[in-house]
Amino acid sequence: MPKPQYTVLDIKKKVQKYQGQKVRLEAHKSKKKLYQKTGFIEAIYPSIFTVSIESSNNDHSQRMSFSYIDLLTNNVKIDLIENNGGLVSL
Repeated sequence: MPKPQYTVLDIKKKVQKYQGQKVRLEAHKSKKKLYQKTGFIEAIYPSIFTVSIESSNNDHSQRMSFSYIDLLTNNVKIDLIENNGGLVSL
């Protein structure tokens, strides 16, 4: 069974739906390095979205931006963290 084809607009609508929600993201830093962070989808822009990363020390928060193409090409994966602790993939 073939995978469904998504467009950038489909991805953007999904991200907009979960704005303000707590998420776990995985992103490729380089060819062999992968990092995982937890945060909130903060802002939606025409070509990118930002995620406010939770910090272990409350001195400052980190903000990261990603393009919708990153999600489409699986360079970044986002899972929604539900109230009961479960994960739902975007």
